[in-house]
Amino acid sequence: MSDEEEEELEELEKVFSWLGAIVDFVPIGMGIAGYVNGDTFEGVYLDGKRNGLGKYIFKNGANYEGNYSQNQKSGIGTMNYPDKSIYQGSWFQDKRNGEGQYTYPNGDIYKGQWKDNKRDGVGTYHFQNPISQFVGDWLKGGFTKGTWLFANGDIYEGTFAKNKPDGQGKFMFFKSKGTTHGKFEKGRWIIGNTSMTPAKIILQYMLKASPSIFASSNNPLNQPSSVIPMRFL
Repeated sequence: MSDEEEEELEELEKVFSWLGAIVDFVPIGMGIAGYVNGDTFEGVYLDGKRNGLGKYIFKNGANYEGNYSQNQKSGIGTMNYPDKSIYQGSWFQDKRNGEGQYTYPNGDIYKGQWKDNKRDGVGTYHFQNPISQFVGDWLKGGFTKGTWLFANGDIYEGTFAKNKPDGQGKFMFFKSKGTTHGKFEKGRWIIGNTSMTPAKIILQYMLKASPSIFASSNNPLNQPSSVIPMRFL
């Protein structure tokens, strides 16, 4: 699981070229701004600042298209980073805040809540290779508590530290129809009691842990914001 791309910051210099309306020597309304560092912006200026919808193109190849407030990314917008990663969602004061989806260069996807550019709140992280998912609670970028879903139908539920199982938890095995309770301590799994669990119960548990996880990706509006459909083996 890679860290998020360092956030790109727009040019704040007051001296720039402007193709658009000017009132009292101040850009206003729709126009195109060219900055001394090579960046460009096409969109709305108000009170001499980026306010409203616009598209900012960075010299390094990154670009942001969405809403601005007082020169800062704020509201809904899409950021394309130089490493080909993409963030689509909510912003506040130039940082990813609120609901959003981040697609990583390796194909991994995080969909859920953010705070100050970090995964924070409820969300789902989909691992592309090998296919699996974290579904649950996040804090300052790390997965802390929830369910780990595997492509073969197995489930692990428990607490996590540094994105790895840590503390009390349980495994539910789909093919062998068993549930094993125990705990991870210093990276080692200490087995507790084991019981038989019908596959039907495991499927029901999976659906409860992640509602609509089997929903078609063609109908994203029918899914909770943090759900990413996963194909099971």
